[in-house]
Amino acid sequence: MSRSRLTRWSAASVAAIAALVLAGCGGGSSGGDAAAPAASDAERAACVDAANRFLADWGALPTALPASPPARYTNVTAPVPPGKKIAYLSQGYPADKTTSEAIAAAVAKVGWTSQTYIYDSTVPDLQAKFQTALETKPDYIGLSGFPAAAIQKQIDAAKEAGIGVILASVTDQPAGPTGLAATVNGTDTAQLIGRIHANKVLSDSGCNAKVALFTMDYPILKVTDDAFQAALTEKCPACTVKVTALQPQDLGTPKATAQMMAQLQADPSLKYAYTEIGNIANGLAQALKTGGLEDVRIFGEVPDEASYAALRNNTNAWWVDQSSLTNGYDIVDAAVRIAATGQPQTDAGGYPLALLTPENVPGGTGIPTIPANLLDLYSATWRPAS
Repeated sequence: MSRSRLTRWSAASVAAIAALVLAGCGGGSSGGDAAAPAASDAERAACVDAANRFLADWGALPTALPASPPARYTNVTAPVPPGKKIAYLSQGYPADKTTSEAIAAAVAKVGWTSQTYIYDSTVPDLQAKFQTALETKPDYIGLSGFPAAAIQKQIDAAKEAGIGVILASVTDQPAGPTGLAATVNGTDTAQLIGRIHANKVLSDSGCNAKVALFTMDYPILKVTDDAFQAALTEKCPACTVKVTALQPQDLGTPKATAQMMAQLQADPSLKYAYTEIGNIANGLAQALKTGGLEDVRIFGEVPDEASYAALRNNTNAWWVDQSSLTNGYDIVDAAVRIAATGQPQTDAGGYPLALLTPENVPGGTGIPTIPANLLDLYSATWRPAS
């Protein structure tokens, strides 16, 4: 698969959102307990070879934005209006805080401003904070993870007020330049991430893996989870995946780590822990070491500072750099293009991704941007050629 065909961000939901959009799609076991026929050595070798061919395009870190098309990162053709404002609705966990910081950095490139409103990951508080943001009359309102169904009343109010809503890490489609005006980091990217992880597990395990998948009940994460399981079991019928749903309010707490450890200790044959986003994995490597399960391989997407540090010290196996920084840049990119064109912005795929391992992770501390000048690459497309 060519890097020019990068497609899709991500993102636990509470019972309210499950009732809205995930009927019948909770946690539990998926294909993890049924016996499967053992593959022959030749079949496993062919499986590994196919996985390695898929991964060949992911060996080097990207140095540019993905090619357009399919990505939308062509230069805008009209001046970007100055003085616009983006309100961002952020959940309490660190990855979303990083997205809000990235939005602030990106809007400064075009002389805009931003304001962040923090909610507690529940639908009622999201709706309340959305209403608060509406009252300040921004030009755009952005958020990540929750689908339009959870906030349709508020989206309708935004449309009436002439405000564009930009949703990241969702499966929805925009309807016009106001109301639901853009989606970014969506379905195509979610599916691609699932396939990357599946092929990496196949290659790493010799096509003989049992995976514990620790996820959350956001629709976009289910897209990734389904793609991962389909790609894994298609090539490796003997491979299994056991799914456990976590709650967003538990991220970064001993409760989430205890849930994961209980699953891994109950079945020592689970050697891969797919921790979905970086905040889920926090504390797991140390708990595995204490529990004598250091051979469990931790991986996921949306890495946080601890995830990068764990790659650098070789206690995590790999991460897809579906960066929360990039998520913020992409929200601003969509807003800029709406402002310049007056047109809604459909997620065209081509979201910037990288496959990070202990061998290629950038050095230093904190969260790197990949490429290092990524915000400059974005902002260069926001200035029409003279």
